[in-house]
Amino acid sequence: MYDMERGKWSVKEWGKHMLRYYDGRFLKDQMFSLFVFNAIERHTNNSQGSYFFNDDKFLGTNPPTIEELKRDLMKNDDHYVQMLRYFSRNIKGSDNYWRQKTEELEQWISHHISRGRGPPTFFITFSCAENWWPDLRRLLAQLEEGAGNIAERDALNRNCFQQMKQSARKYTLYVNDFFMKRAKSFLNTVVKNALGIEHYWGRIEFAPGRGQIHLHLLAIAKDRAYLDEFYRAKTWKEKALVIDNYAKKHLDMTADVDIKDDDPRYFPPHPESPLTKRFCEVTDEKEDSRLLCQDCMCHWCNKYCLRDNNKNQPRTCRMGFGDEETFLGQDTPGMPYSEEPDIIMDKKGIKQFRMKRMHSLRAVQHSRTLLKGWRANCDVKLLLYFSNPNFPDIGEIEEVCQYIVAYTGKRHHTSRQETEGIQNLIMRYVEYKLFLVRFFFFGKFAPNTSSML
Repeated sequence: MYDMERGKWSVKEWGKHMLRYYDGRFLKDQMFSLFVFNAIERHTNNSQGSYFFNDDKFLGTNPPTIEELKRDLMKNDDHYVQMLRYFSRNIKGSDNYWRQKTEELEQWISHHISRGRGPPTFFITFSCAENWWPDLRRLLAQLEEGAGNIAERDALNRNCFQQMKQSARKYTLYVNDFFMKRAKSFLNTVVKNALGIEHYWGRIEFAPGRGQIHLHLLAIAKDRAYLDEFYRAKTWKEKALVIDNYAKKHLDMTADVDIKDDDPRYFPPHPESPLTKRFCEVTDEKEDSRLLCQDCMCHWCNKYCLRDNNKNQPRTCRMGFGDEETFLGQDTPGMPYSEEPDIIMDKKGIKQFRMKRMHSLRAVQHSRTLLKGWRANCDVKLLLYFSNPNFPDIGEIEEVCQYIVAYTGKRHHTSRQETEGIQNLIMRYVEYKLFLVRFFFFGKFAPNTSSML
């Protein structure tokens, strides 16, 4: 990590340099990417841990021993345990790290409410079409050429789908980098200007079955006049019409698409699918949005939306596409037809908006503007509030926020569980050290060894 010309590099800059080496040798090495991340985290934790140990506000230059910590815990003094929990907020993946991120989201929501911008009104998910996007294919071809893989480069230039999948799996970190640049550009243009979304909060997630990487976005619209109309509406039907008019006018949303969605084995044709084309190449926008919906916005139930149960009974799709006809059959009927927009309540007690649906049982309610620009799966959900928008009900906002936080934040132990876990480790460590001392002193077959363990 020391360069003769540029001097000492930080571990993050060193990792970035290696991963962007011209022939891609480090980029395509799956183990090296894990090694780099591990090295960065260790260096970061060590540097922060040094401050944690040396600063008198924390442990100080004379930290307590394990035995002293045990004695303090037996006196109900968990002062040092609380400091360890505070330090662990910087360790990615720890319970306290995710708890901090959840708190940051709640503070973000509270900040915008206090500024008069209202609560979040959209929940959007952008998925990755790494096997289809033409600009990514062009860049992967350049990577293959730089690595001396001429045959792979030529196959990508011929738009070979199998080679595209292989290269995307080979250069996953590059795909992720491309996704982030594409997402930032898209948020600053289409999302911000075309849809009037001024403030947003996002979290990146990796999950199998939905692309290598996808983005969850919580957003606040600039135009919130519909919230007043929604509040003044007296009946559920009137409220549904207010939301429906807003969704169509401002978001270009629909769920009523005439597509072929009766074949669960359907796969987008390559290279005819509009997923392989840029928006600037489209000549018929209406047909383009219809085909895009057919290729990437149809929901077929699988293990991710059907929760397992211990009763061997048909499962329910958490996305609202019905119950299985047979247990483990994944044969849900789909979203029921509806001649008018409606507001329903799901099994979690959260009210959901449903648009008119007369053609498709599988099409996901979506924004055609987002879909045509993003050209991959992009789900949009409108968040509903029934209190006066000028004097919002904090409890109602909290319920919706908890729903979103539970979806976007990783599950973690409670603060009490984490504290008890650290305390148990300390207590067990002392007992284990005593056992080792006695074990090696008395010998392997000492008569009281097992009892001491």
